[in-house]
Amino acid sequence: MKKFDCVVVGCGPTGIGAALYLHSKGIKVAIVEKSTPGGKVNIAPRVDNYPGFHEIPGPDLAVALFERVMNSGVTFIGDEIVDLQKQGDKFLLKGLSEEYLAKAVYLAVGTTERKIGLPREDEFFGKGLSYCALCDGHFFKGQDVLVIGGGNTALKEAIYLAGLAKHLYLIHRRNEFRGSAKLVEELKAKGNVTILTPYVPLEFLGEDSLSGVRIQNKETGEEKILEVQGVFPLVGQLPNTQFINLDIKNEYGNIPVDKKMMTSVPGVFAGGDVLPRDIRQIYLAEHDGQVAGKAIEEYLGK
Repeated sequence: MKKFDCVVVGCGPTGIGAALYLHSKGIKVAIVEKSTPGGKVNIAPRVDNYPGFHEIPGPDLAVALFERVMNSGVTFIGDEIVDLQKQGDKFLLKGLSEEYLAKAVYLAVGTTERKIGLPREDEFFGKGLSYCALCDGHFFKGQDVLVIGGGNTALKEAIYLAGLAKHLYLIHRRNEFRGSAKLVEELKAKGNVTILTPYVPLEFLGEDSLSGVRIQNKETGEEKILEVQGVFPLVGQLPNTQFINLDIKNEYGNIPVDKKMMTSVPGVFAGGDVLPRDIRQIYLAEHDGQVAGKAIEEYLGK
């Protein structure tokens, strides 16, 4: 068992921010990450609202963030935490490779893309269906693709895909978009884009690989088939909090916190995309990490 003053679960912007702060104060801290360091920044086609950059590819920013961790000397551990529970006045984190005991925990666990729940969705994953334009967009260069969703993520990835695809369709269940009006206008300005509202997907079509989607207008009931070779459902995120065996989650699985980023259990802090908030941005996640870092320092001092 490895022992630390604080274990940070997740190596995205908020986890990195908290860990760097704590390390600078001489606190024994470790970041535990189950996947690629940098979090969901890695799958962003571009980041155009991060201070210091006009725009930057997501993976490039993720590398820059992780380099800060490695250069600082913060302990980085590649492991997946599968259980978190209180043990006396400390916290036991069980990983697939090791167990960790900490006086405080910072949950920087982020979210995972939500599935739309249609039959054959899992069957077509990797065979025409993807949840990451940057990862898989090049497979559909010169082809027809469909993006499903109306938030900033869907709009940004649609803009990116429009630069690769022969034609891009975007469907959204409402007439109004949740995402930025600026992004909507940027997408509309593309010459190879068709936006359809208020439409929902009904069925994925194809044999061995996806060849189309049957969609329906929610107001008129009209149905049509879009012949596309690629589909990107981008309809929201689910918080990665299933492993937490503490009473700190709301009914949606998100983690509410106070102004110092502490949960309802003293010693357990959370920040970033896992919080119940409408706006999820890198600079907000970093801010959470700094606030949490200072609060964790105070908590450990007591």
